[in-house]
Amino acid sequence: MRDAGLKMVFMGAESGSMETLKRMDKGGSMSPDKTLEIAAKMKAYGIVPEFSFVMGNPPDPASDIRQTIEFIRRVKQVNPASEIIMYTYTPVPRPGDLYDAAEASGFRFPATLDEWINPTWLDFSQRHSSHMPWLHERLQRDIRNFQRVLNAYYPTSTDARLTGVWRSLLHSVSAWRYHSRFYEFPLELRALQVLVRYQRPETSGF
Repeated sequence: MRDAGLKMVFMGAESGSMETLKRMDKGGSMSPDKTLEIAAKMKAYGIVPEFSFVMGNPPDPASDIRQTIEFIRRVKQVNPASEIIMYTYTPVPRPGDLYDAAEASGFRFPATLDEWINPTWLDFSQRHSSHMPWLHERLQRDIRNFQRVLNAYYPTSTDARLTGVWRSLLHSVSAWRYHSRFYEFPLELRALQVLVRYQRPETSGF
């Protein structure tokens, strides 16, 4: 497939925790070890893997976010060209451990058509988190801050407009944050990313 022109593969890694993957109950045999194995194999073949992760899963969203962040760092260590997409957990009305934990935290789907067409539920349909009581603003901010640092330290390999000079600048400015794991208030990266306006997986497609 590489010889036929395959450049990128999209796949759902979902989580860096085997326990969370079991709670998701999506079937198949995906595991964190297999994700790392795929990342290494794609590097060997020169194909860019894009991994999506669901973060902030109940019943302990803070721990889930920390664990997934550390796993994403491992993925990047294995294959720096890996593209990372981060979502927050959105319940679906399907029996299982995750949905049960969401309900236990106070989440409820609308019960009537009038409730469903209420504008406040538009946020939910767009994967916003205003209706998810276990995922408070601080946790959402933690995800956004890490995302910003990650995508400065490892600028996307898919944007041909991003020259080597800009890549080096983004990498060097964000290095102390990435290595120290200090993701809070990345104001300088926010300003730099507005200036550079490069393609970032969390804000645009490929």
